[in-house]
Amino acid sequence: MKPANQKKVIQSSIGILVAVLLFFTAGIKLPLLDTMTDTYFQKAITKAGLAYATCRTVNAAVSIVQESTLQLEPAGVGLSLAVGQALDPINDMTERLSDVLVTAITSLGVQKLAYEMGISFVPPVLAIFLFLLSILIWFDNLRLNALQKTLWQILLLVAVFRFCLPVSSMANEFVYHHFFDEQINAARSELALGSAELDKLKDLSMPEIDGVMGTIENSAFFLKKKSFEFKNALVYTVSNMGNIIENLMTLTFLYVGIFLIQVIVLPLLSFWLMVKMAGSLFPARVAGTGVILHPHGNRNKQPVDEAR
Repeated sequence: MKPANQKKVIQSSIGILVAVLLFFTAGIKLPLLDTMTDTYFQKAITKAGLAYATCRTVNAAVSIVQESTLQLEPAGVGLSLAVGQALDPINDMTERLSDVLVTAITSLGVQKLAYEMGISFVPPVLAIFLFLLSILIWFDNLRLNALQKTLWQILLLVAVFRFCLPVSSMANEFVYHHFFDEQINAARSELALGSAELDKLKDLSMPEIDGVMGTIENSAFFLKKKSFEFKNALVYTVSNMGNIIENLMTLTFLYVGIFLIQVIVLPLLSFWLMVKMAGSLFPARVAGTGVILHPHGNRNKQPVDEAR
């Protein structure tokens, strides 16, 4: 057997064997890489969910207060104040932060879905392309060589897609831990602490008179006490409005940065770098096989029948 044929036999046999192995390994996760990726997505989505829960708690309290009125009766003259209007800035910021968090959580969920689809579908797809390449290696034809080039490019792109998100998730975990985690935790804790009085406002709604016992409970003293507590809680919240809004803005900026880095920059950068690495590792495969151009633009001499 000629050395060239021996080489084709070895390459074709190895390709078919690897294709069979890939076909039966669909859905199998790599021990270290996929474990770290699963942990990253779980932690990222959970932390974003906690921030969203804190934000919605503040928003719910503000919404309830905005629908309330504070009844004051100085010198027997009734006066109704729309106290909720003072909290409009907080409500606006919580709405904006909620939109950013929903976008971030949705994007992370889509990435996680794409990653899981890659685990299930990439190995069979790679097996099909590798099997075709193992067969086409036996044919020396310009058109089939061009087809081999295309199949190799698709195979490498599919392989890069499989490992792109795991690689970018490790980079994202590093960036999040060193640049975002501490600031987000601090802002979320201060926001929960600064808006604690808002939770009291939710429980300070005026009870209605309901029968004899209700009339006794809703005496003038009770109403006066509740009005006083309501006013104090509102004054405290308004006085800390600057700190609450600052923390809401900080969380908004941080999660916009996380969205840009985790969802756009690092995945695309990882994909581009891995494509470049694949091109450097398999230059002949990516550049094509069978067609070589001379400086004057003439192809290597090949029989006319073979070119056809």
